[in-house]
Amino acid sequence: MNTGIQDGYALDRAFATGQLDGYEAQRRPVAQRVVAFTDRTTRVATTRNEIARAARNIALPLLGHTDMPKKLATELAELNYR
Repeated sequence: MNTGIQDGYALDRAFATGQLDGYEAQRRPVAQRVVAFTDRTTRVATTRNEIARAARNIALPLLGHTDMPKKLATELAELNYR
């Protein structure tokens, strides 16, 4: 949702400034980053490999004691694509 709102804002700014040519160059990297991040997290969450699953299940609680949850929340909320 946040990416769509940001896309709308960027498109509005491009219309307002007459710089429509730069819209795709500005927003495509964001879309690629969102898709890549979603793909990685989905693969980690749904792995069928027992060793990878065990490593994930050990690592996640440990990472919970770092600043990683805040970074992931920011990434998931797409608040770092400004």
